[in-house]
Amino acid sequence: MYKDINIRNREFYPLIIIILLLLLSGTVMSAMPEVPVPNENPITESKRILGKILFWDEQLSSDDTVACGTCHIVSNGGTDPRPATHPGPDGIFNTQDDVIASMGIAHYDENMQPIDDDNFGFQPQVTDRNAPSFINAMYADDIFWDGRARSQFMDPQNSEAVSIASGGALESQAVGPILSSVEMAKENRTWDDVIAKLISVTPLALATNIPEDMKQALEASSNYPDLFNQAFGDSIITAERIGMAIATYERTLVSDQTPWDLYMAGENTAMTADQITGWEFFQNGSGGMGGGMGNGDGPNCAMCHTPPLFTDNKFYNIGLRPAQEDAGRMEVTNNADDFGRFKTPGLRNIGLKSAMMHVGWITDTMDAIDFYNAGTNDVTSMHVQFTADQSALPNGNPNSPMQPPYSMVAVEINSEENQAKIADFIDNALTDPRVANETFPFDRPTLKSEITHPVNSGLNGAWFNPDTTGQGILIEVLPDSDKAFFAWFTYDTTTPDSSLPNTIGSTEHRWLTGLGNINMQDKSITFDVNVSSDGLFDNSRPVNTSDSIGSVTINFPSCSDANVDYSLLNNTISGSFPMIRISTENNPLCEQLLTGNVANVQKTLTVKENAKADAGMHVNSGLNGAWFNADTSGQGFLIEVLPETNKVFMAWFTYNTDLPGSNASSVIGDAGQRWLTGIGDIDTSTNSVAIDLNLTSGGLFDNPQAVTTSNATTYGNLTLSFDDCSTANVEYNITSLGLTGTIPMGRISNENIPLCEQLLK
Repeated sequence: MYKDINIRNREFYPLIIIILLLLLSGTVMSAMPEVPVPNENPITESKRILGKILFWDEQLSSDDTVACGTCHIVSNGGTDPRPATHPGPDGIFNTQDDVIASMGIAHYDENMQPIDDDNFGFQPQVTDRNAPSFINAMYADDIFWDGRARSQFMDPQNSEAVSIASGGALESQAVGPILSSVEMAKENRTWDDVIAKLISVTPLALATNIPEDMKQALEASSNYPDLFNQAFGDSIITAERIGMAIATYERTLVSDQTPWDLYMAGENTAMTADQITGWEFFQNGSGGMGGGMGNGDGPNCAMCHTPPLFTDNKFYNIGLRPAQEDAGRMEVTNNADDFGRFKTPGLRNIGLKSAMMHVGWITDTMDAIDFYNAGTNDVTSMHVQFTADQSALPNGNPNSPMQPPYSMVAVEINSEENQAKIADFIDNALTDPRVANETFPFDRPTLKSEITHPVNSGLNGAWFNPDTTGQGILIEVLPDSDKAFFAWFTYDTTTPDSSLPNTIGSTEHRWLTGLGNINMQDKSITFDVNVSSDGLFDNSRPVNTSDSIGSVTINFPSCSDANVDYSLLNNTISGSFPMIRISTENNPLCEQLLTGNVANVQKTLTVKENAKADAGMHVNSGLNGAWFNADTSGQGFLIEVLPETNKVFMAWFTYNTDLPGSNASSVIGDAGQRWLTGIGDIDTSTNSVAIDLNLTSGGLFDNPQAVTTSNATTYGNLTLSFDDCSTANVEYNITSLGLTGTIPMGRISNENIPLCEQLLK
């Protein structure tokens, strides 16, 4: 069983100790029972590490956005930290039957084409139950809230073949979500699809911060066939082996080093005095019946939350919602007595969870106590119990024949102080610090879909210099909280001012670009400046910010005007000039940032690096950017994605060039330099934006009046289509002039491309 454990590697010593103690001595710290391991799937190190890699690999899903671990984050008690709403059986959001549950993937057909889902549109779907914890799940005969993952594990690719006769609930559970068209799969996904994908991908290619044991395994075996060969003796990948590997990993995750475990092992100071009191109340049922009676004879928490697992792994209807909304266990057993019953959740690490019970809207332990007290006559509760099909409590006192219903349970109704002590015991004394801190064996990589960036996108925008007849700056805030890219376009004017940077280098039209740090305390951005692609508008090579030729600092006294201080070419050219913002669309967010509400803004404006993994946030800021038209010698675009929406503001600057194309947009309107602006919606299914156009401030660069697109008169329309993250096409229809055509665009900066690529998948 242990032949391929590398005992020479110190990194695996803790694992060896865990496995030997679990399988040979049967207990850890004498509290938890022996881990049940089916004979058909013995624990080996190579199988454990394969299971760990599979569990945390988002590539196991059809669209690379969901891993098994996505809904089972360790530091959240092994459950999902992302609140998402399912509308419940009535299909209507914001009604009483809503469930707070887990996001899966967007709805795709079998060809991976997005489907406009009835409930969730093109956003990720949400499951109809809150995700239970996977930690310590190996002790249950049947797994999931309704126990549908059965002890007998059938070969997923051969429904007639028994892979594990008994004790295989973990294996049964592991293979379920992978083919679920809500959780991880496109419609009609097959195991052949899954296996073909695993053969083709690099394991954990999307993850970062990979733990050492996983890293070493991947250095030795860089693809899944090799990893399966190490674990099973040959490189064949099957659904059965996928389930067995993931289950093996889960069987090593025994949470048994809580303060309560230490206390029970004889360390009297491991729990605080309040926690010890809470532990006593937990066991003896003090305050048990509806009138506050009990004194040890009534119901107590331990009747169902039985130590040391703090669950009996049985099924009850406690009256959270009417059973007609979710039949629960009865859907599995077809037994009418199981109507509306769900498994007793284990209380270990429950203090880390952000949502509790199968409905997910029980927020914490005190809220759960409040629910149990809802059935009494002398307590005010925010909850209601639905008693029609409630279960009777198990008979915890052999001297009493009484089996009270849940509606008569009360938890220290006469003492909020005692309730707090019980909650302290449950939340803190039952929390394993290794789980809370995600240390071995509970360590894990960082998932691509959970990387978040506070977005200061209120500073995004198109700005122009009213002191000249043609000069502007495009600011593109990068989604990493403190960096911004800018594109500064300069070109000859009728009477150029020699002190202004439009004469830098030559008299050609130029981009000057830079990358800088946002200083919210000083309300400024300081950029290192370079000349982009030799500076010419018609040079198609995008810029990588490097090779500084100087610096620029932009100060924002308000959200509609700014000051630019520049020092270029070894300070041989320096000066300052004012700027005016073209669009007011981002000003409300900008005002929050500039008034010091940065923490609140960053808390609410958090964009997933894989935005499709978060149904509650629509900041597709990977599309932000400065773009130019390589077919003319002077024309450009700014795409400014508005936060918390699917809307885009666009600024399109056009002006005369020496040799404009016969149908070039540089001649739109008249011979003067112009801004054309517009606002439109992102269509994530086609990676395009349709925009209504208007002329900003009469269209002239030197007109200082800012535009509000919501009050603009439509001048025409255009559609931006993104083939990829570095090229796009603009199909325009200027109705007032009868001009139509298509313009190719190239992106100036590479800075936002990694995020953009995730969004366009």
